[in-house]
Parts: sequence; C-alpha cells; structure tokens
Amino acid sequence: MKTTTKTRSTEAIRLDAAAWTDAALELLASNGIDGVRIELLAKRLEVTKGSFYWHFKDRDALHQAMLEQWRKSATLALIERLDRGEASPEARLQRLLRLPIMGQRSARAADVELAVRLWGRREPRAQAALEEIDQLRLHYISGLMMQCGADAPEAEARAILAYSYMRVAATLVATEARETMDRCEALLIGIRPPLEQAP
Repeated sequence: MKTTTKTRSTEAIRLDAAAWTDAALELLASNGIDGVRIELLAKRLEVTKGSFYWHFKDRDALHQAMLEQWRKSATLALIERLDRGEASPEARLQRLLRLPIMGQRSARAADVELAVRLWGRREPRAQAALEEIDQLRLHYISGLMMQCGADAPEAEARAILAYSYMRVAATLVATEARETMDRCEALLIGIRPPLEQAP
C-alpha cells in the first residue's frame, strides 16, 4: 500500500528534526557513523523512510545537525546550567568534574562523545567540531580556575589537567570512592577539601 501525503504529513508533525537527530546520536553511540542510516532510523522511530526528508535534505544534512546538537547539549547547555544561580567557582568546578561519573545519563553522553571523536578521525567536519568544543571547554574551565585565584598560566595548565581527568575518571575511579574523588578534585581545583557539595 502506498504511503499517502496525509500519512507523511502526520509523521512529520509527530517527529520533529530534533527527534531524528537524537535518534541518530543514539545510533552513532552504538554503531558508529557508518551505522547512522536513514532506514535504520526510520525503523527505530517507527515511521516511513520518506518522512526523514521533511526535515533533512540528505544524510549529510543530518550529520551536520548531529554535530550541532552534540555541541549544544554537551557543552553550551551545560555551561548555561552551571552558571545559573550563585554557586561559587569552586562548586561549579566540582560539579563539572563529577559529571562523567554521575550515572546512566553521563555514561550515555560519554558513549556519544567517544563516537564523535572516532568520527572526527575520519571526517574534517567532525574534527573541526571537536577542536572547537575542546577549546571552548578548556577556556571555560580555565576561567573558573582564575576565579578561584590562579593566574592565567596556572589556570591554563590546571584546566588541561582537569579536562584530562574528566575524560578518564569514569574508567579509573569507582563511584563509591568518594574520598578519592574529593582529593582528586581538591588537587585539580587547587584548594583543600572539603569542597561545597554538589546537589
């Protein structure tokens, strides 16, 4: 039976571009960039393949939207949340350092980020997005370090160490090892524990 225009319109309304992009990032995390195929996405979303083209010109346009969505959710929205309210720079740094080990959502984000980094080894556009995000994160962390009292060169060095810690902490430090995490964070931030507790 042929898919009618009405059916395609209903599917397009039910699923916006963000739904396709989110599903594509899930596939990226599990299958890599080669596994992000329109037919697989349509099956996962339980819609026809044709409804994809209501939102994207082609697979390349989807890839661009994926990078933009990852950029926003993994960095820009995070910085906005951290800067909301009146938390001290030490507290914001602590929350940032704890993010990689804060449960299933953090594990999912780590899987997506690893997949984006692997994608970046093959495609200049993905690599450019990674370089931009790495520099943005380092600049933000360095700024917080300076607010904690470090001078610019020390803040830059501490930011690199802190960012490196965030990249590997989940594989090295058990989530229940609270005392170890407190000591790592205090050394990276440059103050003595105890720190303000993250919510």
